[in-house]
Amino acid sequence: MRDPLHAVPVRYKLPLMFISVCLLAFGVGGYLVSGSARSALEGEILARLEFQSRAYATALAGRLQSLARRTEDFASDGYIRDHTEALLGEPGGARTGVVREELRGHLIRNKLPLEAAFVDLWILDSSGRVLVGTKEAPEGDFPQAIPPDGPAGPLVFSNFLQVGADARARLFISTPLFSRTGARPLGRLVAWVHPGVWIVTSLGGGEFAGSSGMDPVRLHLVDGKGDHLQVDPTLASGQARGLIPEILESDFGTTLLTEHASRVALAATRGGQDLFTKSYPVGESGWSVRVDLISENALAPVGGLQNRFLGVGLILAIAASLLFFFPMRFLARPLQHLTDAARRLRDGDFGTRVPVESSDEIGQLAQSFNSMASAVQERTESLQSTAEDLRDRQRELAFERDRMQAVISSMRDGLVVLDEEGTPVVYNRAAEPILEEILESEQQLHPHHDCLRRDRGSAECRGCLFDTSSAPRSCMLEIAGGVFEIHATRFVSSASGRPGRVLVSRDLSDRIAQDERQIHQERLAVLGEVAAVMAHELNNPLAAISMYNQMTAAELEGNEEVLANTEVIQRNVAVCKRTIRELLDYATDTTPEITAVHLADTLEDVSAFLRPLRERSNVALEIDVPDDLPEVSGDEVQIRQVFTNLVVNAIQAIGSRGGTVRIRAEREGTHAVVEVEDDGPGIPEEVRDKIFRPFFTTKSRGEGTGLGLPTARRIAEMHGGSLRCIRTGAQGTCFQVRLSLA
Repeated sequence: MRDPLHAVPVRYKLPLMFISVCLLAFGVGGYLVSGSARSALEGEILARLEFQSRAYATALAGRLQSLARRTEDFASDGYIRDHTEALLGEPGGARTGVVREELRGHLIRNKLPLEAAFVDLWILDSSGRVLVGTKEAPEGDFPQAIPPDGPAGPLVFSNFLQVGADARARLFISTPLFSRTGARPLGRLVAWVHPGVWIVTSLGGGEFAGSSGMDPVRLHLVDGKGDHLQVDPTLASGQARGLIPEILESDFGTTLLTEHASRVALAATRGGQDLFTKSYPVGESGWSVRVDLISENALAPVGGLQNRFLGVGLILAIAASLLFFFPMRFLARPLQHLTDAARRLRDGDFGTRVPVESSDEIGQLAQSFNSMASAVQERTESLQSTAEDLRDRQRELAFERDRMQAVISSMRDGLVVLDEEGTPVVYNRAAEPILEEILESEQQLHPHHDCLRRDRGSAECRGCLFDTSSAPRSCMLEIAGGVFEIHATRFVSSASGRPGRVLVSRDLSDRIAQDERQIHQERLAVLGEVAAVMAHELNNPLAAISMYNQMTAAELEGNEEVLANTEVIQRNVAVCKRTIRELLDYATDTTPEITAVHLADTLEDVSAFLRPLRERSNVALEIDVPDDLPEVSGDEVQIRQVFTNLVVNAIQAIGSRGGTVRIRAEREGTHAVVEVEDDGPGIPEEVRDKIFRPFFTTKSRGEGTGLGLPTARRIAEMHGGSLRCIRTGAQGTCFQVRLSLA
């Protein structure tokens, strides 16, 4: 178990322990003794309060029963019965007023003086309406005096009521009033009771005054609905009977509060102090008596016991602290020296020692500490020498590692070292795009050339490269739009003997592109030679064919069938010449004749030139060129050829089903932008990247050479502009031409 005071020094721990023992012995002991005395006194006080509340309740209940019997005696008076029956028999008769006054006078003279607690008497009919009252009670209903069983019901004790203009506290006793024969209930006799006089006549004999031997208790009467009647202690004293006239006049000694107001008043009276309280019911009236006593005043005799016990304990604790000077001097101080020396030893002061001042256990502990410090110093010096050697070796290893990392990082080829699970552990920056494609991409890797292992149903290239147990292998893969040559070799670590794999990659994209450009240049050179030969060898026969065809057509005027054949011959000759011209234009680098070209006129020439082709295909051509569009700079013939190729392609894309080709031109800064859009089926997605390659065509054999778009693009770029396909799809294709303004 760990010491709960482990953070407290010994020189403080021992005195605090003895002081705590003293305070605990006298403090807790005093608390228990005073607590026992307090509990006994509280029990006695509560028992006394219960006795007093029962005595109050018994006296009040007895007096209340005597008032109830007095009320019943009044109700049995024949004079009252006869006059009440007369009032009920002739409610509007001539003698009604006389009978009421006679009955009222009888109540005032013969009944009301008989009981000092009665302040008013009423006669009610069976509905609760006041017939007669000694205090000139107003006419009206008073249903509170009628029990649920009706006017012939049992005796009724009311709750406390506030009556009159000054809202004085009153209560009433209601008893049934029958006819003289007792056969018919006439109504109720209500006796209004003054609560102060009732209490004085019940408790004012002096036997309750100061009977508890303590401070006067506070007396409360609580009715059935929770209202409280506060009673002054004077009303329970022996001199209270002499105060009855004053009580009747001013309601001295009683205060009626509602349930909420009584709680507020009780809280204000207590002032945050505890109360002793007891309650007891007052007979069968539904009321109860409650007596209160402030606990602080009642428990004052035992209140100082705890303080006296704590004072004695504190004095003994101070005396014990003075006696601990010598143990602290010769026990705690050497221990403090040992603690300080251990702290310095921990901080690196290995030459620290503690003085040995005795031969007891403390002295032996100091000698052991000095021996341990000497051993630690020797061991530390040896470790420091070893650590210096290790640091030198570590610096050499770090130098070799940095040099190896510098070599790997400076390599233009990618290098990847895999562990036995095929996880990359070392790689350089040149290998990052390859790793990202191989490890993170979910698509399969495709070899640049046919792979025999894939033909035999082996795993994908990813598994072939990363398999540490497979033989060395070299392959070319298409990764991230480029072609990489990857060499995979196995290796075994000499330290752990675990297998691994080394991948070295090289980007061959530039070399392949260069090879393709060289092949293309060679093809162009061959094409130029072929074009020159074809132009020389074919132009002369074609010229002769055209000349003789024209001569034949001139001689056959009127023979429409033969003339149609000559037109076909002439058209095919023109196609052959155009094909030869395209080959020559693409193969030779002709210098354009730069002039100012008006686009609107050039496009109108294109429309007129292609009108027969458009009409055969049922294709409409719409041209939208602003009037204020400036002229462009270029060779008019070559610019016309660009738009002729684009419109011809658009017409051929639409086909025989018919459609519309739209040409729109506008200015953007220093360029004129022309868009050629058709509503044909669009360019297939798989060939969109190839449409500008020479000799590539999607047309049927004999319908195209694949040089139209490459030639148009080359002409646009020669004029400082561009040609590109900006959109294509099922709704048609749109090409954009940019030309520099003149």
